[in-house]
Order: sequence, then C-alpha cells, then structure tokens
Amino acid sequence: MAEKKNLQQLFDKPMDRKQFLAHIGAGLLVVVGVSGLLGQLVRYGQQPTSDEGYGDTSYGGGTKS
Repeated sequence: MAEKKNLQQLFDKPMDRKQFLAHIGAGLLVVVGVSGLLGQLVRYGQQPTSDEGYGDTSYGGGTKS
C-alpha cells in the first residue's frame, strides 16, 4: 500500500520534460545497475566455461593438442 502512495505522489508532482527524463533515466540506471551487480555476484568465483584462451585457436597462432 505504501508503494502505491509513493507512486501516486510521484505522479502528482508537477515537473517539466527535463525533470521527467531525469527521473526516468535515474530509474533506468538503478535497474541496469542492480541487475548487472547481481549478475556479477552470481558468476563470482566460477571458472570460465570456454577451454579456449587468447592464442589457443588457429587464428591466434596456437595449435590444438
């Protein structure tokens, strides 16, 4: 219920286009930042999934054994 009240207060707040875009941009940055942080925490400490590294392919000049 408190979320609805806070959202309604935000919608009732008079603002111009610049302020509106700033609010939208800040919200987008929060969503992207939090999801990126959670993704990094999930992958933290895991081994890379690929066996190839720099120079391990014929393009890199190495040979497969």
